[in-house]
Amino acid sequence: MMTALNLPRIGPQVPLTVAPGPLVAANATVSHFLIEAEAFGEADIPASWSDSLSACEQALDSWLKRAIGPLHCLAPRFALHMLSRDGDDCGYHGGGEASKGFHFGAVEASWCENHEQEWPVGEGLEALSDRMPGLGAVILHVLRRQSAYVYPLFTPDIACDVASYLYWCGEDDEETALDMQCGANEDEREAMRAEMVTRPMLETSYPAWTRRWPRGLELAQCSRFLRKAVKRLAEPMGREVAADALALSRLRFDDTFRPDVEGEFIGFGGVLSWRAGDVTVRIYDDLLNLAHQAEYCEHMGEIRVPLDDPGAFGAWQRAMVTRFEAIGLIDRLIHRLSAGDWSWR
Repeated sequence: MMTALNLPRIGPQVPLTVAPGPLVAANATVSHFLIEAEAFGEADIPASWSDSLSACEQALDSWLKRAIGPLHCLAPRFALHMLSRDGDDCGYHGGGEASKGFHFGAVEASWCENHEQEWPVGEGLEALSDRMPGLGAVILHVLRRQSAYVYPLFTPDIACDVASYLYWCGEDDEETALDMQCGANEDEREAMRAEMVTRPMLETSYPAWTRRWPRGLELAQCSRFLRKAVKRLAEPMGREVAADALALSRLRFDDTFRPDVEGEFIGFGGVLSWRAGDVTVRIYDDLLNLAHQAEYCEHMGEIRVPLDDPGAFGAWQRAMVTRFEAIGLIDRLIHRLSAGDWSWR
């Protein structure tokens, strides 16, 4: 009778992959830097890992999600990159080898939306405007104005601007593009018009007050209007939306962490359409297709910190507190406007 052989097993503490020595050293340097900066708590560190930098990235992502709190619509994602002393990105060649002679001097943290989606907000904003004229316009303005600095959203006014340079050669409507492509041939003009986004399509899709950025409307004016709305609205849903918009309008931040990258910006956290499946999604998809043909930027924020200054990383985390509060409010507004019961209108 044969006895079963006990095959050797690899213990869980042994990495499944072997990383090159320079990469291990670089990862260890960055990991030590983040630990010194007290960038995350022990509970954020994954139970097992094969790469220390990846483990730190996961820990920081856990910190990010805990700091922001539960979200309904948005899904922020955090990433780490190693940079040279001159700010160049770390390069890798086939087989995972780190670039020779690459001297690590800084770490870059960036954040973006993990999976942008469409959120129809038209019904909710129209219902609020029915109850209090101008309320929908004020809430939309606060949402797009504040999100621009924190978590950019693709809104109807942006869709209209993109349509102008994407389809109409930068003009106010499609006529110049039709002239350039078709001349006076009416059959060709009508065929092209039927296949493109036109000015009448935008005018049909969005109310006039959504298609442009209101001039002269400051946040202080929005706050005063929203305070009145919170007091006057009888429906709980309307009061909650107005209260969230009021809280968002009172937050103050700037574009300090905006990415300094050339190319088309496509780092939007979500697409705010007016009605589900309207022309907003088509314009957004066409923008992505164009951007991917050249240089583009898909992250919405970044910070670069020298490896000899761990305190600067902690200062960035503290500076993000107000932004995290804004992200939570933006998420609640999108969720209530797109998923709320507006049947009372």
